[in-house]
Amino acid sequence: MADQISLLLVVFTAAVALLHLIYRWWNAQTGQRKTHTEKNQAVHLPPGSTGWPLIGETYSYYRSMSSNRPRQFIDDREKRYDSDIFVSHLFGSQAVVSADPQFNKYVLQNEGRLFQAQYPKALKALMGDYGLLSVHGNLQRKLHGIAVNLLSFERLKFDFMVEIQNLVHSTLDRWVDEKEIFLQNECHQMVLNLMAKQLLDLSPSKETNEICKLFVDYTNAMIAIPIKIPGSTYAKGLKTRKVLIRKIFNIIKERRNNPHVVHNDLLQKLMEEGSLSDEIICDFILFLLFAGHETSSRAMTFAIKFLTSCPKALTQMKEEHDVILKAKGGHKKLEWDDYKSMKFTQCVINETLRLDILIPKGWVVCVFSSATHLDEKFHNEALTFNPWRWELDQDVSNNHLFSPFGGGARLCPGSHLARLELALFLHIFITRFRWEALDDEHPSYFPLPYLAKGFPMRLYNRE
Repeated sequence: MADQISLLLVVFTAAVALLHLIYRWWNAQTGQRKTHTEKNQAVHLPPGSTGWPLIGETYSYYRSMSSNRPRQFIDDREKRYDSDIFVSHLFGSQAVVSADPQFNKYVLQNEGRLFQAQYPKALKALMGDYGLLSVHGNLQRKLHGIAVNLLSFERLKFDFMVEIQNLVHSTLDRWVDEKEIFLQNECHQMVLNLMAKQLLDLSPSKETNEICKLFVDYTNAMIAIPIKIPGSTYAKGLKTRKVLIRKIFNIIKERRNNPHVVHNDLLQKLMEEGSLSDEIICDFILFLLFAGHETSSRAMTFAIKFLTSCPKALTQMKEEHDVILKAKGGHKKLEWDDYKSMKFTQCVINETLRLDILIPKGWVVCVFSSATHLDEKFHNEALTFNPWRWELDQDVSNNHLFSPFGGGARLCPGSHLARLELALFLHIFITRFRWEALDDEHPSYFPLPYLAKGFPMRLYNRE
C-alpha cells in the first residue's frame, strides 16, 4: 500500500512539474517577487509556503511520515520559519499547520465556536454523512453523549472488564495452537470481535470474520488516493462501505421484526432513542466500529513491539503482572482494583500512545498533536521508547503536551475503554506467553501507524 501511494505521488509530482515551471515564469514576468512569507505577513498569516501547484507539500509530508523520522516535515519548517505555526498546502487544501501545544489546545477547545472540524470529501464519503467526525452542532453533541454513556465507568467496570478478559483468553487459546502468528492482524480481529459484541451483540463467528475481512478494504480506502476508477483501492472501499451499511441495516430490520428478543448493546439504545433515522444509526455504528477497531488494535501491536525492543521494560512489566497473577492464584478474573494497581503498565500505555502517531485532527487548521509528542523540547530523546518518563506524572488528563485522544468537544469517547483494553491484553499476553519476533519491523506512520510485515512472532507458553 505504501509503495502504491509513493508511486502515484511521484507520477503526479512529475505531471505537475511543467505547470510549476510555468507558474514560476509567470510570477517573474508579472513582477510577483514577494516570498510566500512576505505575502503571508501582509495579510497577518503565519510564515510558510504552499509548495507546488495542486500537490502543495503533500509529498514532503508523506515522505516524512513514511520514514523513521516522522517529525522531519515539521522540524524542517520550524527551522526555516522559526515558528511552530506555519502555512502549508496538504491534501488539496491550503492550511495553517500547528505544532504549538497551547494553540492546539485552543483550537480543539473552540471547535464548534471559532473552528469547525472538516475532512476531505473523499474521506467523508467513506465515513458517511452521520459518522461522528462528519456531524456538527446538536447532532454531534447528542451522538457523542450516547457514545460517552455507552463507555461510562460503570459499564467499563461491570460489562467490559468481563467481556474483554473472556475474549482475550479465548483468542490466546487459539494462538497457542497456531504457534506462529502475525500479531497486527490477530489484534485487528480480536478488537473487532469486542466492538461487534458491544455495538451489535454479535459473538465471534463467520459473520464477524467476514466483517473483519471487509474492514481491510474499507481501511485501505481511508489511506488511498481517492480515484473512483473501478478496481482502485478507493473504489473498493466505497463498495465495501455499502456492504457494511447493508449488514447493519439488515440487523435493524431483523430486530424490528422480532421485538421480543432482548439485546443489551448500543444499537438497541439507538433504536429506542426514537429520533434517529436508520441512516444516522448505520453511519454512527460503522464509524464506531472503525474507530474502535483501528485505534486499540494498533496500540496493542505497537505496545508489544516496543516491549520486545526494550527488555528492561518487559522485565518490569512481567514483575508487575506476576505479582497480580500470584495474588489472584492464577488466571482468574481481574477486578477493577487489579486494573488500577497496574502502575507501570500505565506508563507503558502512555509511552505507546505518545509514539503511536495519529493523522491530523483538523483540516484547514491542522492540529498536529503528534508533533508535540515527538518534540525534543518537551520529551527528552523523543523517538526512544522510555515508559519511565511517566512514573512521576501518570495523571495525564490535564497535560496539554499529551493528547492522543484529541480534545474539546471531540475528545474521543472511547479513551478509557482503549486504556482498559490495552492493560488487560498486556496482562494476559505477558503472563501467558514468551515470544520471539520472526522478522525486523520498522513502523510507518502514514496515515495510520502500522507495521508493514504485520509483526510475525513465535509464541511459547510461560508455564
